[in-house]
Amino acid sequence: MAGLTKKQKSFCIGFINFGNIAEAEAYSGVKNGRELLCREEIRDELRRLSDVFNESVACIAGAGLIKLAVGKVSDAVGLLYDERPSAEALNNMDLFMVSEIRRKNDQVEIKFFDRFKALCELSKGNEKRSGSGSFYDALMAGAESLNNTADYGA
Repeated sequence: MAGLTKKQKSFCIGFINFGNIAEAEAYSGVKNGRELLCREEIRDELRRLSDVFNESVACIAGAGLIKLAVGKVSDAVGLLYDERPSAEALNNMDLFMVSEIRRKNDQVEIKFFDRFKALCELSKGNEKRSGSGSFYDALMAGAESLNNTADYGA
């Protein structure tokens, strides 16, 4: 926003990040955060930054869903065969899809996030953007169509 000083813009960024006037003041170096929040141009900038933040979070969430839906599980499966992985090996593993790891005695149990649920969530997001029906709705319509065809002996 053109009418704001560098410190005021910094205050707005701090307020979006921290959600706290005192922290935003410390981050930006301004002393009048409460007063700034009363100004229309500051509120406009906060709305703009909030929209950018929300879009970014939505993109990150979408990327995470894609990774859950189609990501590799080989590193996690490798844990089953490595009795004592080094800290370095663990740090280099992609365990994003793992929801839980349990080790009891000589047994390791690894639980993964549900790929189908991730695909359904992705489908819901695509449905909202494109206006098309959900993946589940398409499956049910196909099943019903097959059922109706079977009823008529076709």
